[in-house]
Amino acid sequence: MSDDAYSAPLQAYAAWVADAGRDWPEAALHIARRALIDTIAVMVPGADDSAPAKLWPVVSAWGSGPSRAVARSETLSPPGAALFNGTAAHALDFDDNFDPAKAHASAVLVPALLALGDTRDASLGDLFDAYIVGLQIMGVIGQGVNPFHRSRGWHATATLGAVGAAAASARLLGLDTTRSAHAISLSTSLAGGFMSQFGSDAKPLHAGLAARGGVEAALLAEAGITAGTATLDGPTGLRTLMVGQDVEDLATAMEGSAEHGQTMRLRTEDIGTPLHITEHGLKVKRFPNCGSLHRALDGLLALMEEHQLETRDIERVLVRAPAAHLRNLMHEDPQTPAEAKFSLEYSLAAALHDGNVGLADYEPKALQRPEVRALMDRITKEYVDALESEFATEIHLTLTDGPVLQTAIAMPVGSKAHPMDDAQLWRKLETCLAAAPTFANADALMEELAALDLGKPIRQLTARMTAPKD
Repeated sequence: MSDDAYSAPLQAYAAWVADAGRDWPEAALHIARRALIDTIAVMVPGADDSAPAKLWPVVSAWGSGPSRAVARSETLSPPGAALFNGTAAHALDFDDNFDPAKAHASAVLVPALLALGDTRDASLGDLFDAYIVGLQIMGVIGQGVNPFHRSRGWHATATLGAVGAAAASARLLGLDTTRSAHAISLSTSLAGGFMSQFGSDAKPLHAGLAARGGVEAALLAEAGITAGTATLDGPTGLRTLMVGQDVEDLATAMEGSAEHGQTMRLRTEDIGTPLHITEHGLKVKRFPNCGSLHRALDGLLALMEEHQLETRDIERVLVRAPAAHLRNLMHEDPQTPAEAKFSLEYSLAAALHDGNVGLADYEPKALQRPEVRALMDRITKEYVDALESEFATEIHLTLTDGPVLQTAIAMPVGSKAHPMDDAQLWRKLETCLAAAPTFANADALMEELAALDLGKPIRQLTARMTAPKD
């Protein structure tokens, strides 16, 4: 089959994956380094969370291989390591967000690339290159289907994550245009996941499944397995099936009002321009919970700090936020840590009580604290029918002595507009490693992450993220 038999988007994306130069700006490489540090930081304590702990005996029984698993001494096959590490990376919901795709990007891309890197003579420079490429493809396709792909209930981490991981894996493997096209196309058959899984073990599993799917698609394509040529934009392709039959009407309606470049159309020119990793950046998480909470939490904590407020000073908290954000926060009376991460009421009550929200607030024993539960009744919300770029989340505090304070947060801490600096990111790493007291390699891992030279083998890093043998 000749290259011109592919649909225009698939051909354009595959050609860019195979042929794009590696002369990335230092700013892009710096963000990629930070993404690697942040993802490994959350993977280590995440490996012992509910979903990864249950997954481990299953995936380890499938057999060993050349790829390392985080916080474990045993090794796995590349797809198995991608599955386990991806699930661990998303388990705490402390991993970054990527706006063009409306997805958790690094929790999928990094585990996929680490798993493959263990099998090849690949360097950290190869990993960063493939990460930038995979993120770009995830973003470009995400812009072609969002915001309606996500607002209609698809978990983009699971769907677009698999496609981005396939592109990144194809790049790391050095696949040509034809095989890269097959890898991207194959990944659409391995992509799936609904937002109805939020608050369950299946939600973090989505990141692992997407990472595994991307690795498998690239390895299958490398072996010569072929795939359909119109799986992105054909009448039964991803764009139509994962948005709806009204996709063209929606795209027309979006003209002139797109946010994060989401035009609802799959562009086929200038695939690498603008470069998403620098143009849009990543939202590094300040809090270990759903990103839809972060603007409200930032605003609440900012008002408390500015006015030196304590819990007893606040009678009521009203949050007015885009409906798409509040629909993600569906658990008003959470009974599990996973549900609590998707609860506006619990998370803001914990912030009112503690003056912050951290990993300890989502431990099982913390959820039923009577003093926090009592505060949940003070939290109210109002759904606003607007895009997140059209309406900044408003926080209104009614004080016990009468006055009402308010603020509005358009972009959370950790976003490009309000970035965490490198020192703050490093403190997050230290906090996460401290939350994994049985992980004995913390010092060696931090030493390795402090010197991420492009020429170092990926294997040298993955060796430090494992648990020593007994």
